[in-house]
Amino acid sequence: MTIRFTLDGTVLEGEHTFGEDVAEHLSKVVNALHRSKRCVVVTGAGISVSGGIPDFRSANGLYNLVKDRYPSAVLKGKDLFDASLFRDPITTSVFYTFMAELKQVVSKACPTRTHEFVKSLDKDNKLLRCYTQNIDCLEERLEMCCDMTKKQDLRIVQLHGDLNNVICNMCRTLYPFDDVKRDSFREGTPPSCENCENLQVVRELAGKRAVAVGTLRPNVVLYNEHHTQGDQIAEVAAFDVKKRPDMLIVMGTSLKVVGIKRLVKELGKSVHSAAKPGTVLFINNADVGSHSEWDSVFDYHILGKTDDVVERLED
Repeated sequence: MTIRFTLDGTVLEGEHTFGEDVAEHLSKVVNALHRSKRCVVVTGAGISVSGGIPDFRSANGLYNLVKDRYPSAVLKGKDLFDASLFRDPITTSVFYTFMAELKQVVSKACPTRTHEFVKSLDKDNKLLRCYTQNIDCLEERLEMCCDMTKKQDLRIVQLHGDLNNVICNMCRTLYPFDDVKRDSFREGTPPSCENCENLQVVRELAGKRAVAVGTLRPNVVLYNEHHTQGDQIAEVAAFDVKKRPDMLIVMGTSLKVVGIKRLVKELGKSVHSAAKPGTVLFINNADVGSHSEWDSVFDYHILGKTDDVVERLED
């Protein structure tokens, strides 16, 4: 049974409220964190809101700004993260413009207190891995390794890609997401891939037939789309599950995506099945899903802003 409580001194159990002091429960969580040597963290959009990046499930101001430029587009905010948008040229243009505006917002954002908390776990040699649904790359600004090819140093697994790079839709070459590409996207038009163009020239000089030239898009993974690093991510996750982490902290996510739900449940089961069962903590502003789905996964759910909660955990 998950113990749900807020920092203001209220313990919640389902819809019933008990006038208990949270100090004892909070103390148990803090002690578990201090003892932890193999902590896994899973993060969502909620941890970046205070850094200046909107949570798209609760705020759609940026979407509306883009939608005004394409009044004929029949597209909901959540559809901007679904691969089906590429079936229509108008929604495709909306996507590119939206990503350009999002890149602008992210470039001005800052790592939050919660990002600093994850970094501190790493500094204290407590962090086994952090899996993030975010594409803002704020962890990289804290010099945390996100490179999947560096398995010994890898700390941040970007489940949905990143906004630091763009990728060719044909040859898969990566390029930095610089201002030139951002400005092209803002007009709703993706630039051509330089690598494909160079190959085209070489083929023409060799008298070979012309082939298609790819276009660039942000290096993000949309819903209903194959993740090019999916196999590598699965290998890392399987490794972490086998390492028997002694603590799992899930923060700032609504847990609506099937893949992330599966990952959290697998990691939670691993934490609880160790010789000395560890602690699984959920930190989020709101409840998610049915209690019956998560009661066997989470030991504690602290309702509140992640920045406020991690500050209390480090007091």
